[in-house]
Amino acid sequence: MTEWNNKLERKILFKSRFTLTLKIARVLMSLFFIYVVWMSVLSIIVFEFKFARENQFYSQLAVEWQVPNVKASEIITDEKVSMFGTQTFSYALVKRVGHEDIVIGEATVKKRLINMFSKINYAIPNQRGLSEYDFYLPEDPRNNEKLTANADANVWATLEKLPGGTVGELIFSSTSFMDAEQLTRLLEEYDVDILWMPLYTGEFVEYEPRGYGSSGRNLMLSNIIGLTGGKSVDDTFRSRSWITGLSTESIVSSEHAMLFNMEKLLTKPKNYYDDLLGFDHLPEKYKYLQEKGFTVYGAVVTGPVKELLKLQDATFIQGEKLGEVELWNWSNE
Repeated sequence: MTEWNNKLERKILFKSRFTLTLKIARVLMSLFFIYVVWMSVLSIIVFEFKFARENQFYSQLAVEWQVPNVKASEIITDEKVSMFGTQTFSYALVKRVGHEDIVIGEATVKKRLINMFSKINYAIPNQRGLSEYDFYLPEDPRNNEKLTANADANVWATLEKLPGGTVGELIFSSTSFMDAEQLTRLLEEYDVDILWMPLYTGEFVEYEPRGYGSSGRNLMLSNIIGLTGGKSVDDTFRSRSWITGLSTESIVSSEHAMLFNMEKLLTKPKNYYDDLLGFDHLPEKYKYLQEKGFTVYGAVVTGPVKELLKLQDATFIQGEKLGEVELWNWSNE
């Protein structure tokens, strides 16, 4: 038997510590290996399959349908996925004024595995909100009573004072409900681009809207959606095509693209398109548009300020408001 002494004690302690350190190192290496494999698998699932592109596409639709004349950039930044499967990505928000896009802010999407905990955050520097544009119904769907709209009294006076070398954005409601194609044709005689039209989708008739405002002789809905130029994707969400604005030549294609995207979106869980994207009553809205057609009650247009001024004499316009104004960037080509 070896006699116990301090030297032997130190040797045994050293060996024990070395063995323990080696075991800890092996455990850490195993955990690191598992983490790397797990993150690789997650990345393949999220990015190599269609899930990332699908979330990007639908979140961009949410912006473009719900916010007048605001679109999402196709360039995705800060794209990443956490070890818990949370996908995060950002893209710029742009507004069309004249023939140029102006960056007004950024959207950051955080898509968790559970939709109710997912969210979209908007950062809009120097602005109180993402959109302050109001559209007024021309008549009350509950009793067909004729309604009016609140207009900005300084719109036309401001346009008259602006120099000819500027372009602007004009928002207005219409004096009656009309087909999207009908309003598009009425605006054909003006040198303007049509960017967005608020849609009437059966509020008060097919369903009770989430919110609305009324004061006297006017009625304004919240959580509305609007018709834009439109975009479409293939089943893999890789190949995209889009229409930049609304015109008589493209209006039918824009309507078809919106219905197609709505139909695809309705295959997702309700808490995806309702809680994350903010589309309340989407099934009812889709059914109304499909059965009744695209009924609009206003528009956002852009063009030379002197051309916008001509709309003052249009009998189908009410509740007008002047939006952004920029230096000349207009071309008739």
